[in-house]
Formats: sequence, structure tokens, C-alpha cells
Amino acid sequence: MAVWLASYPRSGSTWLRALLTNYLRPTAMPASIDDLVGGPSLARAALFDELLGVDSERLTPAETRAQLPRFHSLLAERLPAPGFLKVHRRFDVLDDGTPIFPPAITAGVVYIIRNPLDVAVSYAHHAAVTLDRMVAWMNDGAAAVAHGSPGVLPQPLGTWSEHASGWLEQRQLPVHVLRYEDLLAAPETAFSAVLRHVGLEVHRERVRQAVFHSSFKLLRRQEAANGFREAARPGKRFFRVGEVGGWRSSLCVGQVRALLAAHGATMERFGYVEGASAWLAERSPGDAV
Repeated sequence: MAVWLASYPRSGSTWLRALLTNYLRPTAMPASIDDLVGGPSLARAALFDELLGVDSERLTPAETRAQLPRFHSLLAERLPAPGFLKVHRRFDVLDDGTPIFPPAITAGVVYIIRNPLDVAVSYAHHAAVTLDRMVAWMNDGAAAVAHGSPGVLPQPLGTWSEHASGWLEQRQLPVHVLRYEDLLAAPETAFSAVLRHVGLEVHRERVRQAVFHSSFKLLRRQEAANGFREAARPGKRFFRVGEVGGWRSSLCVGQVRALLAAHGATMERFGYVEGASAWLAERSPGDAV
């Protein structure tokens, strides 16, 4: 059975994976960041080809998509319980209504959501693109991770709001919503709620140790010492800042307005509008920061 750790990129799924790894494998030292549960298997074309006995390079996008429920089922069968899998792909169903993430092999979903204003800054640094380009990307319904990259299956995202609503409004899979901001403010409480949702017992001391071993300070120290194989490029930090509200010193008025215009309803639902509106009220339309 699979537990899908679903999120829009740069929303905290790797941090959650570190917490889960340190909780499930408690030792005196932090778990290696290169050995976290829920790795990036869903995007690996080689694994897709191995499990299905196909050559994905010969398949059309529609043919690849039609095989996803079977691929995800076969992958889940390989996992020890609970089997955590990171996924950035938006929730989707085939033309006949079959979910690409089959309910029969799903133990639950943890959807990690983060203020899109902070996501834009973090993702722009990660992808080495301008903030204007990243804002446009987050507002683009055709956005996809790794589209056209060799050896990687494309991961359609949709807009930031479409990604969130796709996972949160479907009714086939049980979802627990984890706000990045809550995990940062009260990590033991927020992480304990995740453990309960996926059917794991909550041991207070193990939670406390997992939180300590997964601090951004320690994650950054590991990456600085040994690198991180999931980093986008050699020498580019994956664990950058991990803060809340960093957008205030990075985004300009126009960029904030563009994200609010596209995602205001979803931002309001998760408590992200008030701070943005107050920040905008202090500035004139031409101001930059």
C-alpha cells in the first residue's frame, strides 16, 4: 500500500521525507539525506520500463498516461508498509474515470501546501530562472516538470491552484493537508498529525528526535559536507533557506499581484491572502523590493 507525499515543487516534501526517515529509523545520528524514504522513483523512465516491460521512449504521452495506474500499482507492491512515495504530478483520471493513483493500493495522501509567494522565490532559485518567469510558470496550466528531459517521465503540474485543487477536491483518496508554515511553527504537533493519518503510532520522544535530526541546520550541514544527489545541479544548494515570508524581500508588487490574481481563492482558503494584501497596501504599484 502506498502513501503519496504529494506537493507542488519546493513546498517541503523532502523535509517531510527526512522527518519520516528519522522517525522510522531512529538512530543516534541523523539519517543520510541520500537515503530518504519516498524517493523520486515515479519520475524514472527506467523504472517505468522495467515494471511494465515497455520502452517509454516509443510511447506517446497518451499511451504513457494510460499505463500510469498499473505502474503505480506495481510500484506500490514493491514497498514495505507503509510505502511512502513522493509525487509532484497533479492528481488526474483517465478518460474512463480511472484515477492514475489507484485507491485500491492507496493507504492515504499527505498533501503539503506552501504559500505560493514563497514557493515562487524558492523554485526560481532551484530552477535558476527569473522570478518573472517563475510567476508565469506557476500561472501556466500546461506547466510540467521534466517535460522533454531524457530518462524522466514528464510530471504535469497545471497551475499552482489547479495542482492543489486536483488533489484536495478529489474524493477517491483520503487526504491530510499539511501546511508548510504549520510544520515550521509547530513541527512536533504537525508531524504527529501526519503519523496518525498514515496509521503509525505516535511516540513522543521519537517525534522529538526526528524533528531535531531533520532541522534545516542539520540538513544544510549534510548537503554542504557531502552534496545531495537530488539537487538540481552540482554546486547548487537544495536546502536553501526554509523560511516563511522570505518573498517579502524578493518579490515586487507586480509579481505579488499576478500570483494573487491567479490563485487568490486557494490562497484565501489556506490563510495566505491577508499577509499579501497588507504588504501590498503599504506599497504603490510601482514599488519594488
